[in-house]
Amino acid sequence: MKNFIKKISIVLLMLTLAMSLSAKAKKTVTKKVKKNVKVTEQTVQYPKSIVTLSPSAAEILYAIGAGDQIVAVSEFTDYPPEAAEKPVVGGFDGKTLSIETIISFEPDFVYLTEGMHNFLIEPLDSYGIKWYLSNATSITAIEKEIMDLGEITGHQDEAAQVVAQMAEKLPKTTGDSSIKVYYEVWNAPFMSVGSTSFINDVIVNAGGKNIFDDLTDAYPMVSDETIIARAPDVILLPRSNGVTVEDVKARAGWDSIPAVVNDRIYIIDDNMYSRPAPRIADVVLDLSELLNQ
Repeated sequence: MKNFIKKISIVLLMLTLAMSLSAKAKKTVTKKVKKNVKVTEQTVQYPKSIVTLSPSAAEILYAIGAGDQIVAVSEFTDYPPEAAEKPVVGGFDGKTLSIETIISFEPDFVYLTEGMHNFLIEPLDSYGIKWYLSNATSITAIEKEIMDLGEITGHQDEAAQVVAQMAEKLPKTTGDSSIKVYYEVWNAPFMSVGSTSFINDVIVNAGGKNIFDDLTDAYPMVSDETIIARAPDVILLPRSNGVTVEDVKARAGWDSIPAVVNDRIYIIDDNMYSRPAPRIADVVLDLSELLNQ
């Protein structure tokens, strides 16, 4: 009987010891696992449903490979061709835009433009919808915006490639900056481009001098007397305005302007010239050729 009790005691002691060792082993393994677990940042959630409120916004997103993330575009969006097939949310100028129409597309991101769409910021915030405000004042600003959108949409590498291709196209020298350029945004009343417009930077990079580069408004209203007095060597007319070369030549007092005298009035494709997007590098090359004819 004593031997039996002794054997039982030894068995129980061994079981207790084994359980203790097992528990310690488990603890050790747990600690080891915890030590080796990497603490990673929260997975970035890229937008899947983007509403673009300008033609240039859609153009940038398509250029960097994010076109399939767009669910709706603004009026006049026509480049690339597939962008024109997207549903239209409203006009670029904001007059026909409403927050109700925008949210009907269930966006998780809205691409805005400074000066046009600031009124949408507060309601978008109230709905918890993220947004980006484009403010392209120069070619450098356009390049930065492309990089920003690459990071936001998960297309950083593609964005960097687009910017690199733009840099390759841009002239390394600006040529004769004494060529005075008048860019006519509108003619009733007359409106041109000031120093804070990216078009001013296009003119400079192409080798010209914007005759209204002393004005800080991006698109200032100007008088025809001032245009005549500043005697531009080249006049640029956006095609969509419908103004012809003959119309300009017929304007009272404009016959003394060097651009009129020397037949240096050019109709330009404002679908390219007026959009702060990757093709602006091609615009610089195009204008450089015009100025150096």
